[in-house]
Amino acid sequence: MVLAACVAIDPDARLCAVGAAECSCTLGGSCDAGLECRASICVDPNAVADSSSGTIDPSSSSSSGAVATTETSDPSVDSGSSGESSGGGSDQPNVVFVTSQLYAGAALGGLDGADALCQSVAESAALAGTYRAWLSDAQTSASSRMGSARGWVRSDGKPFAVDLQQIIEGRAFYPPVTDEHGNPVPIPDYVWTGTGVDGNLLDVDGSLMCSGWTSDTGQGLMGTLGAGLGWWTAYAASNCSFTAHLVCLGVDGDADVALTPTAGRLAFVSSGYVGPSDGRDAADALCASEAAAAGADGSFLALMANTGESPGARMNTAGAPWVRADGVPIFLDGQVFGTTLAAPILYDAEGVPTPLAIAWAGAYGVDQIATDADNCSGWTATSGFAAMFSVIHAYWQGWTIDGHSSAQECQSPYSVICLEQ
Repeated sequence: MVLAACVAIDPDARLCAVGAAECSCTLGGSCDAGLECRASICVDPNAVADSSSGTIDPSSSSSSGAVATTETSDPSVDSGSSGESSGGGSDQPNVVFVTSQLYAGAALGGLDGADALCQSVAESAALAGTYRAWLSDAQTSASSRMGSARGWVRSDGKPFAVDLQQIIEGRAFYPPVTDEHGNPVPIPDYVWTGTGVDGNLLDVDGSLMCSGWTSDTGQGLMGTLGAGLGWWTAYAASNCSFTAHLVCLGVDGDADVALTPTAGRLAFVSSGYVGPSDGRDAADALCASEAAAAGADGSFLALMANTGESPGARMNTAGAPWVRADGVPIFLDGQVFGTTLAAPILYDAEGVPTPLAIAWAGAYGVDQIATDADNCSGWTATSGFAAMFSVIHAYWQGWTIDGHSSAQECQSPYSVICLEQ
């Protein structure tokens, strides 16, 4: 089963064949013989300079977000930093934001230049403290640049991460998708990183950091910020003249940041798979079985569309909000369904991250009417195509993540999104 997919970000961006070196892949996905899926990119393990594996342990319970004490913080509170030191200097939370401005990878001016951009943007928005870009070069990894800082909130006050380990694991409470003013960053939400899943430089052949972020030579590795797991920091590469955001993190604070779980109905991605011709009843049965095994009460239905209806048509939209296993609501405040999530669905009923990036949908949107061409002929065929939902990105209605929906062939089994009724 091939799960890898290359991403065409820009007409001038480098393209590659599915499974080829430097092509995107999902964790557990397929790469060509001799290559491994590391940090969401197919790489030659014999050619990688650093020793990082770029993998995530799904069984890890670190920073799961299940235990929590507080959720909000005022990011404008002065951290007490002089701007000359980093890490542990204040018990105020650090702020994470995405620059509203786009920058060419070749024009960042190295790590120091990127940090200066972050600092200038923060000061223009009256955000106190010292800020550094989540960016690696050949000498310094992004994770090592965070010092001993601990506890981050987004610029809108929602909790981002307890510590660096949670960031590296891709298990953020809410994805870092707000700019310096607390406004949502529109798609495409690409950010220069040069950084793999483990927080270290990911540079397969020396060409993925724009020659130290100063030159048009080579390519630059980017993340897509609405995503969880490794995709948020390592998603695709593009020419260094391409423009993308920077993600900027405060580094002065040593604060306790945690999540207050939202009470609501459980939403999860099935850990088991359903074949394209198994029918929606089989998907419903899978949802019910996995929910029961996780100790969840209530009834569950798969978010899949039969021909002539939309995926959301039979969902009970009058109940409590839908939340992930860690208590994070999946939809934005006040929205029943939408094209943007508050956080990617990401987890199964037990709170384990999904190894797949997509799930069956059957229609191009929760409110779109399905046709036989959209859902494997009413979930009866093993030929044709079916529309998919993204389950690892906050922009969920579409696999390509930049806002364009697409389909998957009716050949291999996939997960489904399960919603409590």
